[in-house]
Amino acid sequence: MTARRFCPPPFATAVETAIAAVLFPLCLSAAAAAEPADAPVSLNSAFAIARELRAEMRVSAARVDAARQRPAIVSALDDPVLSPSIDHKPVDAMMKTDRSITYEQSFPLSRIRTHRRSAAEADIGKYEGEAAKAVLRIQAEVAQAFFMLGERRAMGELLARQTALSAQLVQLAAKRHALGVAGQADVLRAEMEQARLRGRLAASAAEVRSAEAMFNTALGRGIAASVPPVLAQDVLARIARAPDLPASLARARERRPELRISQAEGRRARAEIDVMKAMYAPMLMVRLGMADTMTAGRGYMLMVGISLPIWRTKLDAGVREAHAMAAMAEADREAMLRMIDGEVAATLEALRGASLYYQAFETDLIPRAERAMAPALNAYASGTLPLTGVLETSRALWSVQEEAVMAQTALAMAWIRHCGAMGDFGAFQ
Repeated sequence: MTARRFCPPPFATAVETAIAAVLFPLCLSAAAAAEPADAPVSLNSAFAIARELRAEMRVSAARVDAARQRPAIVSALDDPVLSPSIDHKPVDAMMKTDRSITYEQSFPLSRIRTHRRSAAEADIGKYEGEAAKAVLRIQAEVAQAFFMLGERRAMGELLARQTALSAQLVQLAAKRHALGVAGQADVLRAEMEQARLRGRLAASAAEVRSAEAMFNTALGRGIAASVPPVLAQDVLARIARAPDLPASLARARERRPELRISQAEGRRARAEIDVMKAMYAPMLMVRLGMADTMTAGRGYMLMVGISLPIWRTKLDAGVREAHAMAAMAEADREAMLRMIDGEVAATLEALRGASLYYQAFETDLIPRAERAMAPALNAYASGTLPLTGVLETSRALWSVQEEAVMAQTALAMAWIRHCGAMGDFGAFQ
């Protein structure tokens, strides 16, 4: 198999597009839903199915929608107070009762409402980042289940071929025994090898069913739903060669949801500083009312008040606390950038190692092992090689084939970890 250079295309044009995928999943998965039930499943279509069916997507969408309502809540004025009052009720029933009704409203003399809105809007970015993080986690789970199912099915097909080859060995040993050129021990030894492979084949079928259940779970489907073939080989052909480090680092700084969350936390911390500074300004209170007294009759009332923010120690502490939180957010972002750079570099090197290991099987080990099998069978048929030599050769071939399947899965898992470090799985058309 010839490896082609892989440059992961963007999963979305921006993190906002990923959030739009959370909010409007039905539009993104309509094409996948229209496919026949027995059509092969690509990794891209598996991602689309999971975006539609996984309940976590609806949770993220609801959380983002709730956060979008918060700015209007925190920036609103305090509720007004309407106060009907009986100011004086004479004991003499013939005398008139003094009554009044007032309407009171408070107004901040600073831009504290604007700053609170800015802080709440920063929280929207945080929850959108959390939603993108949930998308990334679900994609990782789907990809792991996708490749694990591909491995289990490939291993089952490999064991079926091994069982068929062992059956040929049994027939060949039986013919040589009938001709008197081989002992019964050869027949029994070949039959024992065939029985061992049959047992492994039965166990492999159970492992395939287990992998199918996990794949359905990752997609958000019922565990008993039928699973068509998965196109794992098509993906492996595109990830056999890793991208370079600068491109991976640039993609990570653009795509990682954690960086968007840290940016939102930084904006909120700076907005909280402005909120706490606005606390130094007083509040204006206006009260309007109407009164009806037995002496003066009906009239109107007006009261204007102002709060006195005299407890400066509390206000100063609030500002210092807000500054400390902003400094913490900035330091946390710096630490996160270093962690992400290290994670990208480490996962990229692991991906390169897994790719080299995978290519070694594809280009060297498997062809050599396959070429050794036919001469061994011919030599045993001609009587120049004992059965143990044939079994050793066949086991060597089977071992290399099984290791090749595991190398494919190791490559896929290394790619999944690298994509998780970059924050982008790309799109597979």
